Amino acid sequence: MDDIYVVCVCNHVHYKEIIDAIKEGACSVEEIMEKTKAGTGCGLCKSSKEDIAGERAIHLDEILEKAKLEGLCPEDK
Repeated sequence: MDDIYVVCVCNHVHYKEIIDAIKEGACSVEEIMEKTKAGTGCGLCKSSKEDIAGERAIHLDEILEKAKLEGLCPEDK
């Protein structure tokens, strides 16, 4: 995913901002939302479950899952 890809259209939050928040310890969707404001508008970018029409290419929960697999979040979070 390109760093400048806009994940949250409502609050214009880029992929890199979300990754940076995760690297700084935001290891839940709620923490990412609090730190970046992504997902606090219409909510479609939070998860594919909420984005039934598939309007977003990637969602916060998917980014977080990938980050966890890459070891960006501590095991206990």
